[in-house]
Amino acid sequence: MIKTVILVAVRLKSNRLNKKALIDLGNKPLLIQLSDRVKKSKLATDLVLCTSTSHEDDQIEKLANENKIKIFRGSENDVMSRFIKVGKELGAKNIVRVTGDNPLTDPEVIDYLINIHNKNKNEYTYCDNIPIGTRSEIIDTNMLSKCYELIQDRNSSEYMTWMLNRPDYFKTEIIKHPNNKISRPELSFTIDYPEDHLCVNEIYKHFQSNLPSLEKIIEWVDLNPNLIHRLKIKENKKKPEDANWKFKKDL
Repeated sequence: MIKTVILVAVRLKSNRLNKKALIDLGNKPLLIQLSDRVKKSKLATDLVLCTSTSHEDDQIEKLANENKIKIFRGSENDVMSRFIKVGKELGAKNIVRVTGDNPLTDPEVIDYLINIHNKNKNEYTYCDNIPIGTRSEIIDTNMLSKCYELIQDRNSSEYMTWMLNRPDYFKTEIIKHPNNKISRPELSFTIDYPEDHLCVNEIYKHFQSNLPSLEKIIEWVDLNPNLIHRLKIKENKKKPEDANWKFKKDL
């Protein structure tokens, strides 16, 4: 089996929802709920929390150690360098990129993408038609190193998706998931604001933290008009205009 590892980018610094990785979600910290869910992937061999060396993130290391989860600490702003170091240390051919504010990231989708990524020998594979906050990205470790050498500003880590989705440089594939029941890009399960936390917490409470498949979650959400209204995306995430996320050759 081609070695694939799940790397979770997480920090406690947040302007919109303070220390959201530690907030309670179904009687567990959000970060533990996320870790428990993505560990159900059958094709990934390791899970590593990738955080910074900032003292503020000492709490993440403490939580990881208490729950026997692997952790790596690196540059505060340069997320890509953290991923590259961990990927190479573990001898991983592929990295699954997950962000720490997406506790409903779906393990079945992860495995679906890994299979396509390996079959088609992609360098970057992504699915854009399922809800925001359930998605992940499959990245070839060597491709990530090549991307790192090309980018203008290595601290522009929040724009990593824009950097990686470059078919003019890499072998990329944007997937439309064939299951129409989860093809709901108008929904967002990511946790950025207190209201997001309340919505996702309702899901965890209903399923008593024993979350089913994404399909079953969406079926239940659809039965709750008030909840579905609150989960619909209220603003479009536009491509950043700042040139710093771009490649040196683009400038």
